[in-house]
Amino acid sequence: MKSNIYARNMKVLRRRMPVLVKALEMSRASDCEYIVETAKDGSMTLAIKNEDRVYQIHSKYNPQREAVQQVQGSKFVNPKLLVILGLGLGYHVRACLEELKGQNLFIVLIEKDVEAFRVALESVDLTDLLESDKIRWVIGVPEEEGYAVLNEMIRSAGIAMQLFLKTLQIFDHPVIGKVHGGYYMHMLKCFREAAHAIIFNYGNCPEDSMIGVENIMKNLATIIKNPGVKDLYGAFKGVPGIIVSTGPSLDKNIAELKRAAGNCVMVAADSALRVLLKHDIVPHAAVSLERIMHVATMFKELPDDYKKKIWLAATPVIRKESYDAWPGPTFMVYRAFAHFDWINIPKGTLQVGPSCSNMAFKILEVMGCDPIILVGQDCAFKSAEKTHADDAPSVTNLKLKEKDLIKVKGNYEEFVYTNQIYDLFRKGFVTDLAQYRGTCINSTEGGAYIEGAQLMPLKESIDKYCVKPVETLATLKKRLHYPTEGEIKREWRNFRKIIIETRKEVEGVIEYCDKGEALIKNFEDRLEKEEYGQIEDFLARFPDDELDKIHGEMTLARSKIITFGKYFALYLMHIVQMIIVKFEMDFNELPSLCDDPKRCKLQAIKLMKKWFPTIGDVCRLSLKLLVDAFEDLEKEFGTGD
Repeated sequence: MKSNIYARNMKVLRRRMPVLVKALEMSRASDCEYIVETAKDGSMTLAIKNEDRVYQIHSKYNPQREAVQQVQGSKFVNPKLLVILGLGLGYHVRACLEELKGQNLFIVLIEKDVEAFRVALESVDLTDLLESDKIRWVIGVPEEEGYAVLNEMIRSAGIAMQLFLKTLQIFDHPVIGKVHGGYYMHMLKCFREAAHAIIFNYGNCPEDSMIGVENIMKNLATIIKNPGVKDLYGAFKGVPGIIVSTGPSLDKNIAELKRAAGNCVMVAADSALRVLLKHDIVPHAAVSLERIMHVATMFKELPDDYKKKIWLAATPVIRKESYDAWPGPTFMVYRAFAHFDWINIPKGTLQVGPSCSNMAFKILEVMGCDPIILVGQDCAFKSAEKTHADDAPSVTNLKLKEKDLIKVKGNYEEFVYTNQIYDLFRKGFVTDLAQYRGTCINSTEGGAYIEGAQLMPLKESIDKYCVKPVETLATLKKRLHYPTEGEIKREWRNFRKIIIETRKEVEGVIEYCDKGEALIKNFEDRLEKEEYGQIEDFLARFPDDELDKIHGEMTLARSKIITFGKYFALYLMHIVQMIIVKFEMDFNELPSLCDDPKRCKLQAIKLMKKWFPTIGDVCRLSLKLLVDAFEDLEKEFGTGD
């Protein structure tokens, strides 16, 4: 009987989650003994023996009834996203699916032990759980890989899950938590940190969101005329790559870098160029992604003859002044923004993390570099006063206060100091390394520990890996294709049509925003006319059916804006996506904050009072950008005839 159960489970598992099949094949042992017996009602029950103590996971009488009681007793509030800690034989997982079916959208199931998963597959029919599209399985993930795995899981799930990150609820099995409590608390912490990092990427300030887009629109001619990183895919397969960052530890070993220059692909963060120049070191490329004017200032401080030897690998959200201050060669690197899909001029799109050095890693990865060696990648500070290497540009001075610092594990110390932003940079590397198929060597010789990287002094790294001459600059020049005049004209002719159509759609969205604002005003005018006082007065007297109708009309208008038009989805949605997602998270969180549906609808209307004008203002700003960019491009490239 058990063999039949296992076969059925494995048939589904092989079809839906082959990665877990591989995990089962590689698993060999467990610290625990799993005891499966028949309960009084004829179903299977489970106990776990760990360190001479036996933990009864499920009832010996009626495991299903017990699981239902556990879920009902948890009294979840708005459990759109539920994290379940521990699998057991799956009774509580199935109870969550059934008892919360009207509320739950996603379940993340975390199980520490692959062997526990195997025992469940052998003992009970899990095919319904394995078939469920609601469940994301996180099985046997080591603690040090927790953040990377969970971050990738949330990202892969996309906006459909991300919209509900603020509704997170936890089911901590009362017995399994006693067996592996430390592990599950760590994984829950990793989940919250990964969720926070993703929420952090969504903003709700239209002015801030527009800065990068304004820069892109002013850089359109630069995009059209220059090559892209896609020309370099696989160009340096098996060649060592070095990333030079500006952490305090760079002072320790920068002298070693000169030996490696001809035997690797060396990429520097833009802030490291001044330090490298002082030591007469010329990297092959410099990476830039900050959209601030200080980048142009840093570039202007460097000699032109130095910059002419280095390729600028920038994402076009940097200011036009930064490109103007760079007389050397340039190639484009797109981030995974829909706006670049709207432009429809392929240059190469990378899943870039939050820092220049994160971007440098992805560039070396797609080039095929292996190993990738990190230098000066502290992601930490010596103190609030000493945050970067000596001779770094003054703009890198973070002006930290002691209260801004947090402790994280160090590479060579028990802990080092960092802050929330630089810890996000570190976690960006953790996520990238989890997906990288090559070897990453951390030769920073200080700083914060980056899970997945091997520690090695820079001298040893260079002696071991940077031993063969590499014609890096010659390869870059050969592979990077500058568009011909004919190609530029063709790209502009196609793009010109896109701008014209996009302008029409943006104007249509503005009309919908105006209609939404009118709905809000009519509602407020009615409240004033009918003399509603405090919220409690409104809740008591305002007709429920009329509130439902008003709320529905506003929600429909908002939905039409979100789904408006082909080009809006690419051009304008990129601009407002961060704002929309942040608002949607807040809308979805309302039932978690209040269990009164009428009060929730009123709060939703208050949110929409901000939503419609916020989106409308962004649309008007973006419309002006479209008009201005169109005029500038016609001056440079003509009417497209």
